[in-house]
Amino acid sequence: MFYNKNMLIALIVIGSVLLLFTILFFLALYLLYRFSFYSPKKGQLDDYTDLDGPIFGPYKERLIPMIDAFKKRPFEDLYIESFDKLKLHARYFEVKGSKKVALMFHGYRGTTYRDFCAASKIFMDLGYSIITVDHRAHGLSQGHSITFGVRESKDLVSWVDYAKNRFGEDYEYILVGISMGGATVLLAADKVENMKLLVDCPYSSPRIILQETLKAIKLSPKFFYPLVNLSSIIYGHTNLNKVSAYDSVKNTKNKILIVHGDSDQVVPHHISQKLYETYPDKIQYELFKGANHGSSYLTDADRYIKVVADFLK
Repeated sequence: MFYNKNMLIALIVIGSVLLLFTILFFLALYLLYRFSFYSPKKGQLDDYTDLDGPIFGPYKERLIPMIDAFKKRPFEDLYIESFDKLKLHARYFEVKGSKKVALMFHGYRGTTYRDFCAASKIFMDLGYSIITVDHRAHGLSQGHSITFGVRESKDLVSWVDYAKNRFGEDYEYILVGISMGGATVLLAADKVENMKLLVDCPYSSPRIILQETLKAIKLSPKFFYPLVNLSSIIYGHTNLNKVSAYDSVKNTKNKILIVHGDSDQVVPHHISQKLYETYPDKIQYELFKGANHGSSYLTDADRYIKVVADFLK
């Protein structure tokens, strides 16, 4: 009887410790999810956020008038429903008489006004009406989980279908993306036809960019990345290991332009350069000396505009 009582107490203690460990483990995973994938966070929807940071700080005085000018342009709100029943939002900026449309996809925790304050003018000056998409969990689009291009690439296909149904197959369509938006475009490269794809500072897969980020903050990717992905699977319902631009670019017939800065501190340029070196027949690669993340235009505007215009010819 005494033996059984001690055994019962031991089992209760062991069970309690295991339960506590399990609770702490899943709490840690949830905190990882909130930090990496939950959106929007405080201040994220402000078009002027991050302008004091190390990336855009040197260009703040140039960027503010560009953002202000973009926000004054008239537009039409667009809405579609995603494959998983989210209401997605975009803005349509029309160039009268144009039969060319550029669909534009911003970066991680970005806004269309900030991320495309320069590119919007470039493409509209080249005669393109533009559709600037709010990714899921950003802007006026529904959702709270960022999936680093996994679900966003499916949303992109839905926006392309919307544009073609609205404007017709005889229009010229191009896809433009920056950072996560660039990765989204690349991940959908084999799911759209007869388009040119222009991407700025993209990564080639969610796994690669998250592993690079972990290395940058001195954490072991081998140990921590599986935990980060598990947090996405459990709380964001998305496995980040299922997509790679190597597969989509391999199977696409579309021509691709990749622009990247050689001083990018967020998405190291070797990520996109390796993709280019794998598929040099499909990708035109332009490296901008001294440019940080998403800053190639700000570093050398004349070259940037010429590269884009020549590619579209």
